[in-house]
Formats: sequence, C-alpha cells, structure tokens
Amino acid sequence: MSTPTINADVRERTGTRYAARIRADKKIPAVVYGHKQAPVHVSVDAKEMIALLRQNAHLIEISVAGNNEPCLVKDIQWDHLGKHIIHIDLARVNLSEEVEVEIQIELIGDAIGLKEAGALLDQASSTVEIKCRADAIPESLEHDISEMGVGDSLLVSGLTLPAGVTAVSDEDMLIAHLTISKAGAEEDEAAAAEGGDEPEVIGGKPEDEAKEGDDK
Repeated sequence: MSTPTINADVRERTGTRYAARIRADKKIPAVVYGHKQAPVHVSVDAKEMIALLRQNAHLIEISVAGNNEPCLVKDIQWDHLGKHIIHIDLARVNLSEEVEVEIQIELIGDAIGLKEAGALLDQASSTVEIKCRADAIPESLEHDISEMGVGDSLLVSGLTLPAGVTAVSDEDMLIAHLTISKAGAEEDEAAAAEGGDEPEVIGGKPEDEAKEGDDK
C-alpha cells in the first residue's frame, strides 16, 4: 500500500495570531516532531489533508523543502464546535518500526438476529487500538457480523486481525451487542397478553348455573 504524500511549508512564526492567519489562508498549522530531531512547525493545505484523513490515512509522507519524512498522524485538534481542524501533530517514524494506532471498525453483513422483532444492534465502540509495522497499518478493520444473534456480543478478542497486527485495546472491551429493544419487548408482551386467556362474557351465565338450567 503506497503512502500518500503532502507538501508542507515551514512556518517562520508561531502563536495564536499567526496560526489564525494560516487557517484563514485555507491551510492547517502542524508540527513534525520525534526521533530525537528538532520539531519543525509547518502548514499544509487544508483541503488535501482533510481528504487524506477521510480516507483513514494514518501514515503520511510529509514533503518539506524537498525532504520527505514518513509521519504518523498523532493528534488532531478541533475547534470548540468540533467542525474545523485547527492543528495537527505529526510524529516521525521509521517504516519498519512497530507503532500503536487507533483504527476504525467497519461492521459488515446483516446480523441474523436483526430479523427478530424489536432487535437492535448497539455498536459500543467504533475504533480499536492496534500495534503493527508503520508500513502495514490497515485503513480500517472489517468484521462480518452476519452470524450474530440476539444476546450475542462482539468483544475485541473476537475481532479477526490481519497478519502482523495485534490488538492493544483490552480484549474484553465491548465492540457491539445485539439485543431486543425495550420498546420491542413491551410490544411482544402486549401481543402475548392480547392473545392469552379468553375474555369473560359480560352477562353470561356461570358454567354451574348453565348446567342447572339445562337439567330443569
């Protein structure tokens, strides 16, 4: 899998005022750090970077003044509304070293338990933390839930991981659970009650009295 490359410009000045100017110019302030080298403050094109992040890119080649460095997207800072990226931390990395990253979990297939009335699939966690080589980070992790029935749970220990990838998250962490919703359970109970004992006929004779009347 090829590593995407994005050009970055060195920022000569840092601080809130200058960062705001950069964002106004449709760029995102960032810092490249790590591997016992001095941090470099840069800016990247906002549109290009957001496109890469939407593709679940974790490893990005940062090109600064003709020098390319593979970096992990380590941290993304958003504005107070959570709509716009205001800063990105990029950690230098060797492609052959093992790294820990958080990736998205994509649940695929139609769970068989969802055919039952009131069944509901609750995805408790949409990400999992993994460890693997920097050059082998999967974009996301797919897991087939077709065989899940009502009452079944999917834990981290139940995920199928690619070769060379291990889970860092607790193996007992809940990913998804298939249950009957409270509303669905109440509807089932109501339906059962309606189809239960036959209703009493108002004004009808008790069984014993009916028999006595027939004997007369």
